[in-house]
Amino acid sequence: MKIIKGEVYTDFRGIVRFVNGFTLDKVVRMYSVQPRKNFIRAWQGHRRETKWFFAAKGDFLVKCVEMNTGKKEEYWLTDKKSEVLEIPGGFYNGFMSDGEDSTLLIFSNFTLEQSKSDDYRKTIEELPW
Repeated sequence: MKIIKGEVYTDFRGIVRFVNGFTLDKVVRMYSVQPRKNFIRAWQGHRRETKWFFAAKGDFLVKCVEMNTGKKEEYWLTDKKSEVLEIPGGFYNGFMSDGEDSTLLIFSNFTLEQSKSDDYRKTIEELPW
């Protein structure tokens, strides 16, 4: 995993958040998720697909677990910062919103059909949060 850092610019006109180091050349689709506050959405994994996560609104705890070793990492994404979290293939991921009306943008380098054939899931009972 890696965090791609961006910037936040504020003036009298408002706020601009940007992550110029995040290029879209590998992205083939994008979607957004608006989970209920404190609801855990986990665990979905991919062996080959890469995903990028951006907190468009609110705060998110994102957890990643390496599929082969079980090693866990966690990250806080917030709309107060401009950061994109890149999760490569080989990891389960899950997330929880820390606020109402939070929105997480997710980008993928796989089509939906490719992603479905690279989909691995665990329950919270199998892999505790």
